[in-house]
Amino acid sequence: MNQVKGFILSLVIVIIVFVIVAFSAGALAGLAGVWKKPIIGGVAAFGVVITGYITAPNHKQFAAAFWLVAGAVAAWILAGDSYYPEDHQYAYQLTIIPLLATYVSGALALLLCVTWHRKWHKQHEKRIDKNDAALK
Repeated sequence: MNQVKGFILSLVIVIIVFVIVAFSAGALAGLAGVWKKPIIGGVAAFGVVITGYITAPNHKQFAAAFWLVAGAVAAWILAGDSYYPEDHQYAYQLTIIPLLATYVSGALALLLCVTWHRKWHKQHEKRIDKNDAALK
């Protein structure tokens, strides 16, 4: 039961982080005067995958991969048709750049989570081995 509560809490935290990060990224992209859609998608995907990894009570790599897939599906639905901005050479023509930015950012976040997880486990195993050696 505690695992279920942990994953439900993780779900709530990920959704809250998604909303906060998406609005913040949009606001900052607007202030910087850059194309908002790829910035929002990329930053939100990165935030969701990392938050899903950090807040998962266990099976952290699986949780991060789940959030990557769930976010990819959500991005496909939410992005709809994306067009180049009006000040671009190809203004008002369809593009997949925002969707690609979202997918690449999410994949990089998953790669970071996997690398982080492996490094942490190697360090943790070394500590356990040292403690076992000291006890003998």
